[in-house]
Amino acid sequence: MGQVDPKTVSQSWHIPAQMHEVDSALVRSLQNPSMQQSLAAMTPQDSSYTVLREAFARYKGIVAAGGWPKVGGVADAAALRRRLAIEGDLSDTTASTGDAMTSAIREFQERHGLAVTGRLSKATIEALNVSADERLTQIASNLERMRWLPRSLGSRYILVNVPAFRLEAYDSGQKKLEMKVVVGSENQGRSTPVFSDSMEFVVFRPYWSVPPSIAAKEFFPKYGANLPAAYETYHEKGALRIRQHPGEKNALGLVKFLFPNDFNIYLHDTPAKALFQQTDRAASHGCNRLEHPDQLAESVLDWSNERVEQAMHGAENRTIALERKIPVYIVYFTAYSRDGQLYFADDLYGRDEALEDQMADTVAKKSAQRNSARGQARIPSAPA
Repeated sequence: MGQVDPKTVSQSWHIPAQMHEVDSALVRSLQNPSMQQSLAAMTPQDSSYTVLREAFARYKGIVAAGGWPKVGGVADAAALRRRLAIEGDLSDTTASTGDAMTSAIREFQERHGLAVTGRLSKATIEALNVSADERLTQIASNLERMRWLPRSLGSRYILVNVPAFRLEAYDSGQKKLEMKVVVGSENQGRSTPVFSDSMEFVVFRPYWSVPPSIAAKEFFPKYGANLPAAYETYHEKGALRIRQHPGEKNALGLVKFLFPNDFNIYLHDTPAKALFQQTDRAASHGCNRLEHPDQLAESVLDWSNERVEQAMHGAENRTIALERKIPVYIVYFTAYSRDGQLYFADDLYGRDEALEDQMADTVAKKSAQRNSARGQARIPSAPA
């Protein structure tokens, strides 16, 4: 289950590990004629883990060979060519200008979550100048996060990677749908937590029940009893609450997807479509806004696009229960696999460093324990 317990380091990780009995695992391993196969069977079997393991080995070789050069800017053509070639974004190392270099820069930007322009922006140069050693450590920490996940996510599930601002839906082990998402802002306690639960309902033309914290900090101080026409008050368990009427301008858009959880987090539409054109999409209060909510509704309900559109633009608030619950995983990976290729994302909530430090400390302690045990084993026993 990894080297570090996520509860001991600041990761906001609430996906429970599926523990296995050690003695049973040992028996199964000893019964297998190949110890190598036995050990391999204990690791995550997801193809993404394989991609990161292979990347770890490759970047370890890059570090051993001296890493890559710093890039000063457009004029630093030789360093730029070598830098892009070492990481595999540029195949033609003689290219200095034109389509080949532009294409390589665009590919690098795509893999690092940057605005894909083909030009050397300040952010692109900063990403180019992250050292190979830092990238190796980043890959290692995300391999650790993958070991925290259940060994099987199921045949049908939804995965939201918060730092990548991306949702992927899988069925029968194949990716069927992907889209951009807007996630929680890193400020004022609005970050999106890491957890898993099961989607049970789709709500068309939802009300938005304003969270009590937002009502207290934003609505009541600004409006008092004179709420805008789109809002109304109601009482719930003795408390005064606010909700927004369904409609095109509703904060949740025209559809939301519920997987009841302790964090009151869900997936939903949004009227603020312009946010999906931004590279940094950390702008919500914690929930995940969807680029194509209609497509997700079609997928989870197995409805036609026409039927979904009618429900979204109809006259009534409707809740549809799914025939079969779908696991939803909200995860946090800053190095990850996408379509078999390695991608990097910004450490949105500043969690990498704490994990990397803890892993380095754990490895150092285990190494010291092994060396101590070897030293003690070589000490001859005292004569009688």
